[in-house]
Amino acid sequence: MTRKITHMILSTGLSSLLGTAKLGGQSLREVADVPFTFHAQQQIFPAGKYQVSEMDSNGAFQLLGPEKKAISMGPMPPSGTNLKKPHLTFVCYGNERVLTEIAMPYTAYHVSQSQVEKNLTQKIGLATIISVPLMAA
Repeated sequence: MTRKITHMILSTGLSSLLGTAKLGGQSLREVADVPFTFHAQQQIFPAGKYQVSEMDSNGAFQLLGPEKKAISMGPMPPSGTNLKKPHLTFVCYGNERVLTEIAMPYTAYHVSQSQVEKNLTQKIGLATIISVPLMAA
């Protein structure tokens, strides 16, 4: 009887471990409908639908835009646990918007401050934050 229970516990643990490894190997894909142009990694991206793919668990991402223009980002440091729905966060300086965070299910990642954002901070100073929801692809 003890042997059956031990076997069942080990089987359950192994199944859980293999299931987690499988999930870790999959890349997450979400889609955002961004209604404005924005800056990311010294480039300007037009408004439109963006596919956001998490390439690995270290915060590496790819954004694929409406004109099939792609950008790879990361790895980026986690900015905390994402307890909200997945989203993209932008900092707005007047009419200029800069991507600052990618929040996927479970984890959010901070995009390092670009030279564009540093210049806008010095020039304008005040900023507002806009969040655009991500939906499962």
